[in-house]
Amino acid sequence: MESLKDIIDRQHLDRPPHDDPLTDRLLAELVRLAEEVCVLRDRLDTCERLAAAGQSAGCAAIDEFEPTNAMLEERLAKHREFFESVFARLQP
Repeated sequence: MESLKDIIDRQHLDRPPHDDPLTDRLLAELVRLAEEVCVLRDRLDTCERLAAAGQSAGCAAIDEFEPTNAMLEERLAKHREFFESVFARLQP
């Protein structure tokens, strides 16, 4: 199964380093923030699934939630789509 890191790494393969170190740092920060958005979306998805099942969506329940393989595939597809949209906007 493809991981979030694999998705990010694949997006970077066609991108040479920039002449300006600030640009590289800004892109690295953009990736870090995009990763955090994916984590937050996953946690929200967990909250929604717990609520739909009539369970508490407290911190412990969220942290202990074990998504099924199908859920993981769905989340990774959403991650892929999100990262592709972010990087598409950076194309010249």
